[in-house]
Amino acid sequence: MTKHAYPMLLAPRFDPKIWGGRRLESVLGKQLPTDERFGESLESDGASHIVNGPAAGSSIDDLLQADAAALLGPLGMVASGDFADFPLLAKFIDASDVLSVQVHPNDEEAVPLGKRGKTEAWHIIHAEPGATLITGLKPGLSRADISQAIEEVSLGELVVEQSVSSGDTLLIPAGTTHAIGAGILLYEIQEASDVTFRMYDWGRTDDEGNPRELHVRESLEVVKPELRADRVAPLQIDQQRWMLAACRFFALERWDFQRVPVDVSLDGSSFRLISAIGGAARLSANDVSIDLASGQTALIPASVGQLQVDGIATLLVSYVPDLELDVVAPLSQAGHADEDIARLAGMLGHLETPAGL
Repeated sequence: MTKHAYPMLLAPRFDPKIWGGRRLESVLGKQLPTDERFGESLESDGASHIVNGPAAGSSIDDLLQADAAALLGPLGMVASGDFADFPLLAKFIDASDVLSVQVHPNDEEAVPLGKRGKTEAWHIIHAEPGATLITGLKPGLSRADISQAIEEVSLGELVVEQSVSSGDTLLIPAGTTHAIGAGILLYEIQEASDVTFRMYDWGRTDDEGNPRELHVRESLEVVKPELRADRVAPLQIDQQRWMLAACRFFALERWDFQRVPVDVSLDGSSFRLISAIGGAARLSANDVSIDLASGQTALIPASVGQLQVDGIATLLVSYVPDLELDVVAPLSQAGHADEDIARLAGMLGHLETPAGL
């Protein structure tokens, strides 16, 4: 056990956005630093600092330099790879206006940029009545069709929108045309990557009448018109845990606790990011405890073998999975059919065989 094998409370980085709002505070309970409109709360980027314990004041990047294996675990180390970074980024996003239509490259397409690609999942925390997400393109479109619609400022006529409500989860493969609509507060887990190609921005201009920069050529190179962001049906693992989405890049679970202390055994293969989206929980390991309030995120290093959770809380938990051991086997044991388990990976197809290959 290392001296940093304990639950670490993370200090988020808030990002003001013109499309943002105040729901990070009013709904999620975060304390926003100013009266600006905030669009994102970045929970686990490399610059995120630890608030408590021996590592207080250190960033995630500092911990990686000190002992990456203890922090990430073997699966996290593989995901980190040559980037030598923290491989997953968790965010809360508040959209008071529709975002630009975007697309991300996959890992192979991002290689020339010196980056990794970006597959992500969204879990809806709050949605105003009638709120929608853009989750793909209408069937049968070619890249030429998409290019023409962008040029004619009519791409909005070709996108697919889905109504969403609190509790919905969607998996967005790299290459999918997507956007977050107005009136939505969500949690996002993604491959740690800053590569985003802005395909379309609804013809909007800034205060001086200038359009925002678009990445049309790059978008057309990586877009997969047939892909869509699928809504994923949660599957119950045990009394407290539900699997919300799973692919080879990340798994996302929901943990529900009702005041009875529960010991959670961790196998050391990956770190856990635990974000509270309702209630509050006390997380304890190796004689260190933290109180995790709604809107806060904790990092549990892979070197933590046993975690005690106490409180009345709804938690979102993200990590790098072994698809067979962490997803397929426990869900099969719980009685779920192979085809239902496979749907957790959406159109990626990562769970289409019993071995999760």
